[in-house]
Amino acid sequence: MKYFNIYLLGSLLTLCNPAIATSVDPIDDTHELVELHSQNYHTTLIPIINSISFSTSNSIAPYFFTDENTGVQYDLLKAALDSENIDIKEIVHAPNLRAQRLVKTNKIDCMINAPDNVAGLFYTQSLLEYQNSVFYLSRNNLKIEKITDLSALSILGFQNSKQYLGDEFKDIANANPNYSEITNQKSQVVMLFNGYVEVIVLERRIFEYYRHLLKSKLDTSIPVTEVALFDPAQRKIACYDQKTTNRVDSAITTLKQSYRYQEILDLAEQNNYQPQYQIP
Repeated sequence: MKYFNIYLLGSLLTLCNPAIATSVDPIDDTHELVELHSQNYHTTLIPIINSISFSTSNSIAPYFFTDENTGVQYDLLKAALDSENIDIKEIVHAPNLRAQRLVKTNKIDCMINAPDNVAGLFYTQSLLEYQNSVFYLSRNNLKIEKITDLSALSILGFQNSKQYLGDEFKDIANANPNYSEITNQKSQVVMLFNGYVEVIVLERRIFEYYRHLLKSKLDTSIPVTEVALFDPAQRKIACYDQKTTNRVDSAITTLKQSYRYQEILDLAEQNNYQPQYQIP
């Protein structure tokens, strides 16, 4: 009777704690629908993009050079995309308005230095900043301290300046009969030193590049006054597709977190991107 009670107690314990006596093997096979969902999920979050095409303006040295793969901004862009194993398919140089249109019509993936708030395009963070300034020959003793001081002056801006430099400048430019724009930024510098216009509006590094390039053709040693009337401008990339934008933006983030980003900017400050020759 004693042994029977022990046997009965053991049986009851087994019934009350089945997990002690039962082992469950893991499922080796994953259902095909689960795998398909997983693949679609990762593809949506991280689309496979091997190369991207870009458009940008014609006259943009030392940020880009039309005849070679170098320049401050080119090197930054390539370093960023390299971090994501993405190639630059091509860079099409065109006037600002056409460069924008190429992206809006899906002929090119993204526009570098896109103006803000273009309908239908998606924007990355800024790759770097431009400093657009007013330049005039110092001997003219112009009194320029604010944008409204430009009202009565002859001004030559880069193409689409009014879309980049804010509403106040746009209003002044629209009301000034002596305001004009030009696609060739080298010509802006030529016209300033030749005295054809009182003021040019140009990005600081671009001005210094062409001033150096033209020094054997013009007397570019003449003192020039720069007035930084405009805040540093963020230079963003705009793409027609949100997924492409996300990949480029991720690449820029990775670059900015690396030593290479500041290294390239330091080279620019040391005039590493200045021309090695002058116009004869």
